[in-house]
Amino acid sequence: MEISIKVSPEDYEKLRDDIPHESRAREAIDKATWIEHALGGVEFEGYDILCDQEQARLLLATAKRCCPTAVHDIEKAIAFANK
Repeated sequence: MEISIKVSPEDYEKLRDDIPHESRAREAIDKATWIEHALGGVEFEGYDILCDQEQARLLLATAKRCCPTAVHDIEKAIAFANK
């Protein structure tokens, strides 16, 4: 199952800086794409991280350590993918 996690540029940088190069989550971070869109008049600029469940769990654990502002976005993406 593919999970799409959208994070701000600041959160992306924090996650990228803290994830070890040997981690499976690193592959997802390195392949993240920059996105800009508006939905319902709300503009979003940030990164879309496509990953599997294991990578999402690793990203969530990393966020809990170094980037608490991304925790909600990651949890929301995991919950949405599991519906």
